[in-house]
Amino acid sequence: MKVVTAAEMREIDKVSIEKYSIPGTVLMNNAGKAIADFVFNNLDCTKADIFCGTGNNGGDGFTTAWYLKNYGADPLIYIAGSRDNVTPSSLVFLVICEHLGIHIRYIDDNNIDSITIRDDSVIIDSLIGTGFKGVLRGMPLKAAILINRSKSPVVSVDVPSGLSSDGEAPEGEVVKADYTITMGLPKISLVTYPGKEYCGELIIADIGFPPSLTDNEDIKIELLDVEYMKATDISAESDDIHKTDKGNTLIVGGLAGMEGAAILTAAAMFKTGTGLVTIATTETSRQIIAGKVPELMTTSLPEKPDKESVADLLKTKKYTALIIGPGLGRDAYAESVFSFVIDSVAECGIRKIIIDGDGLYHLVSYIKEKKLAAGISWIITPHFMEASRIIGVSIEKLKNNRFQSCKMISEDTGCITVLKGPASIVSDGEKTYVNSSGNRALSTAGTGDVLSGVIGAFMNRMPDSLSAVCAAVYIHGLCADIYVEVNNIDSMSSSDILDYIRPALNRLT
Repeated sequence: MKVVTAAEMREIDKVSIEKYSIPGTVLMNNAGKAIADFVFNNLDCTKADIFCGTGNNGGDGFTTAWYLKNYGADPLIYIAGSRDNVTPSSLVFLVICEHLGIHIRYIDDNNIDSITIRDDSVIIDSLIGTGFKGVLRGMPLKAAILINRSKSPVVSVDVPSGLSSDGEAPEGEVVKADYTITMGLPKISLVTYPGKEYCGELIIADIGFPPSLTDNEDIKIELLDVEYMKATDISAESDDIHKTDKGNTLIVGGLAGMEGAAILTAAAMFKTGTGLVTIATTETSRQIIAGKVPELMTTSLPEKPDKESVADLLKTKKYTALIIGPGLGRDAYAESVFSFVIDSVAECGIRKIIIDGDGLYHLVSYIKEKKLAAGISWIITPHFMEASRIIGVSIEKLKNNRFQSCKMISEDTGCITVLKGPASIVSDGEKTYVNSSGNRALSTAGTGDVLSGVIGAFMNRMPDSLSAVCAAVYIHGLCADIYVEVNNIDSMSSSDILDYIRPALNRLT
């Protein structure tokens, strides 16, 4: 499913009306009916207190009131503004509500303090729509505060009032919804944090926009969901295949005291499905790692690395992919290994490379001095602290617009970027994907190492690296979702994820 900015949603609305001759009132009618149907059928609604603005978002609220009245419920409309300011399309439905005898109350400074939300009533927040930016003020602000003080369930129309659509962190009061019913397509803030925290359960309402508009290739943001995965061939392999056809991957990492990170990465690759995997580490660590994953091969890094010795190691086998960083460490030895590996990959014919963990620490210094080689699919998987170091932006600023931050990292580095966290984001700088799988159980040591392994396996099996990363990110999150379903608990270890990779693959294929 595509994800849109406020501007893209306005364009879809405009073209639907002007090119396809769908009247705006028809779209508004469909929106209001979708909201009323959901509220009446799912929330056992007999009473609804509907807070409306004077714009078209308010019109959706008027239409909702009309349908709820017809269904036998008791709607009460509060309008934050003057009747004179109601838009023409919205006025059509406000007049209907007036003729139906629905009680309507205009709120102002004189009566706002006397408003009490009725017991057992569903609140519908239809104050401000998708075009909002900045801070709520005036009556909409006071209405939002009133809504947030209530204990009644809250349904927001399109976006919770006070939240912008384009991924920015809110600057002031925002309605905290239990449900958000958004029209046509999800907006960025509804599927990424911090905005996602305000929208509760997200429902996408089909109100009649032409599919040619909602599935337009010009929309460069997409949700990683079941629909996306069904359209992505993650098992496109012939039966006439050899293990080398499924990739030969070198993992550089797992140095002293951090052997487990590289082991997790290798184990995840085999669980996902791959050909050959070798870990290159120090001789001491190699002896610890050898045999821990029976299918895994090991090799030793040079004691005193230089470019020639590292290049020779990379050339010993025809490696198709490289993962560097899990358990690599941050000392001078690790820095030398990282630099010589990255310097040598192009001449050694390795064209797919994941930089993760401690590799991201060394990447910061590397790209200050040199450019990453062209003609290689570079993939980086930073969490917020690592991302902050890579582009020199504070963690707070990164978190305040994660969508734009991920795009910025990709543009600056030339890498496919996975900005890890709740609702992880994947971007190559042009196309951006927001993950819908996963839960807080993933917040534990080593989950990133497992993710690198899943990405590595798909990177070998799929020709398009961006699609491989997207599939891996979704499946990694799905493992956690299935784990929580099965065990009814949201605490797990990274090793637990390994046991759920195959169930996740089975669910999709």
